[in-house]
Amino acid sequence: MRSADSRPSLYRDIEYLGGACAFAGEVRVAINHEALFDEFYHYEVEEFCQFMHCFGAPAGTVLLQEGEEGDHLIVLLSGQVVVRKTDLGGAVHSLAMVGPGSILGEMSMIDGERRFASCVAAEPTRFAVMSKADLNEIVALHPRLANKFLLMLVRIMVGRLRDMGARAISPLSKPLV
Repeated sequence: MRSADSRPSLYRDIEYLGGACAFAGEVRVAINHEALFDEFYHYEVEEFCQFMHCFGAPAGTVLLQEGEEGDHLIVLLSGQVVVRKTDLGGAVHSLAMVGPGSILGEMSMIDGERRFASCVAAEPTRFAVMSKADLNEIVALHPRLANKFLLMLVRIMVGRLRDMGARAISPLSKPLV
């Protein structure tokens, strides 16, 4: 059994709460808000907690910065986070307000590209972090569980892609007839 005991080098300026095993109950409650986690048993959530670290951030804290490199994702445990994107003209647009159970930063963790958007705590927020190295370790040690998690991430990304496509096409659409 692995334990996420040592503080990761991420988020040096944000309150470190410890390994997620101590927050397994809070993680389970948070992910109950997301239907995509319904396929996970309690013991599987506890397995994941062995590979995550928890942090607490005050309102206004940038959790993920658009354009920065990133190799981790976050799972919101409490609070609200606004997802923002800067357009080519420099104007900042709010894309979404998300709460407990939401996963953010998954695209950069998977593809290694820079962050697509910024995620800013709208209120005091607690979150768990999983790095790409942690995910790779889960793949090696718990392949069935990792497969389940990766399929869930694919569903999240496909849902977001569909939503963004619908938003982009709606104002531009004209009837074909």
